[in-house]
Amino acid sequence: MRALVCDGPERVALREVATPEPGPGEVLVRVTVALTCATDFKLLRRGHPKFPFPLTLGHEFAGAVESAGEGAGFQAGDRVTSSVSGPCGVCTECRAGRENLCDTAFERPLFGAFADFLLVPRRIVKNGLRRIPQGLADEAAALLDPLASVVHGLGRVKTAVDGGVLIVGTGPIAAMLFFLLRGKEEERERDKIGGVRRVVVAGRRETRFGFFLERGASVACIAPSSRETEAGAAALPLFTFKENPPLPERADDRRGEGARNPRSRSFPLVIDTTGDPGVISALPALAADGGTVLLFAGLPSGAGVSLDAHAVHYREVSIVGSFHYTPREADEALALLSRGAVPAAEMVSAHRPLADWRAAFDLARSGTAMKVGLVP
Repeated sequence: MRALVCDGPERVALREVATPEPGPGEVLVRVTVALTCATDFKLLRRGHPKFPFPLTLGHEFAGAVESAGEGAGFQAGDRVTSSVSGPCGVCTECRAGRENLCDTAFERPLFGAFADFLLVPRRIVKNGLRRIPQGLADEAAALLDPLASVVHGLGRVKTAVDGGVLIVGTGPIAAMLFFLLRGKEEERERDKIGGVRRVVVAGRRETRFGFFLERGASVACIAPSSRETEAGAAALPLFTFKENPPLPERADDRRGEGARNPRSRSFPLVIDTTGDPGVISALPALAADGGTVLLFAGLPSGAGVSLDAHAVHYREVSIVGSFHYTPREADEALALLSRGAVPAAEMVSAHRPLADWRAAFDLARSGTAMKVGLVP
């Protein structure tokens, strides 16, 4: 079979490898579609602390069971998708419902979907492999993994999602966050609960602004100088807001100080999806008093971020991390996909054959497509 194997940073090639045979409890899946993801690009560029080399890239997928080992509980022909990790279920973290923090969950992660076939390890078959509901398209089911992470992230800040939200970054994760927040807003509107939530999406790729503007978001452009931002700097000049519709005028704006006052725009919830230390340093100043900054994107091991301790202490701005997801959140993500909460056709806007993986990667990296589906 063919597999896109990565031996180290920037060392990747499509190779012919032996097709694996499933052992007891394992499942061999014939891949029908696998999606590009920033995690694969990050791994290809610099490696990843959870996924050691060498490995076959690709982890967002859908397919059909080709064969199953004894006791796997799946049959040939079952349409499936899967979580990436296999929590043990017995450690302290797992028993506390924090399976995303299980020490051994990533001992054998489910990578390898950029291939004709994918072998699913026994533990992941038990805790992560899921049948695709009838009527759900393969490319929608393949969004399970990233959407489950988004569900987990919003769960970490559930007390903060009822006000204005600033999403920093314009990639697929930002889009999924926006779709779920928009869905919550529509629920509030139906139930006549609370006011209107404003969602602002900030980024550097203005080519992606149209995607969010067309769907009712406001946008803000991040200045290139944000990469060198230091803690305590006036953050707002780094963000040029393009309101849709315009925000209500505030007193400090009328005095002409809005462009300099880091609190002339404030959000109960600020979500970073960039993993850019310079951007992250600027975010507490944009959070409201008592607000929350959610660090969704991962940074390299040992990376440091400068944060304004004054904002954390005197304004009680909380800094919250989010990593991966639990089996329950994977179930919730699959249910959301089945309800159409995240429109797959808008997320996966291009397809390429597996042999054209370079073109698919270039298309996704350019920002022209949110995600590209690789089809073996």
